[in-house]
Amino acid sequence: MKKNLYLLLVAVIMIAACQPKTQTVDKAAAKVAVNDLMENYLTAWNGEDVKTLTSLIADDGMFCGTDPGEIMDKKTISDAWTHAFADTSFNYTFTVDKREIRMESDGNSAIVMEQHVANPYTPKIPWRLVCRAVKTADGWKIDFISWSLIPKNEDIGKLNKALE
Repeated sequence: MKKNLYLLLVAVIMIAACQPKTQTVDKAAAKVAVNDLMENYLTAWNGEDVKTLTSLIADDGMFCGTDPGEIMDKKTISDAWTHAFADTSFNYTFTVDKREIRMESDGNSAIVMEQHVANPYTPKIPWRLVCRAVKTADGWKIDFISWSLIPKNEDIGKLNKALE
């Protein structure tokens, strides 16, 4: 009987020890960190700081421009930024009109959506940036970006007619 009791005690201890550890995630703190990442991105963009922009994106990321052929890796997007910002006659600055951050339940990644108007580039057509931020050993990085023009529904017919 005593032997069975010891076996039962060992079994209970082993089962308890093998239970997965639940980790509490501070999603609010992670959301603040992602917002800081996006503010750093905006500051670097408006400052035409390619070095900082490049440091904020993941080495293995995918970055999609507004043109269907613009699907870029880190080097390609960095080169595109360098080329674009070399034209000092053009002002690429913008202010974010709306930002939404959706944290994943594990607190290690987030989807970010930003909307803005890019004056003087497209003063009548707003833009939307959708990206994914991931927590890495080096801090938060952007590993996916998709820029798109987002005309109002009532303007789509006008755009189609203009493109005929």
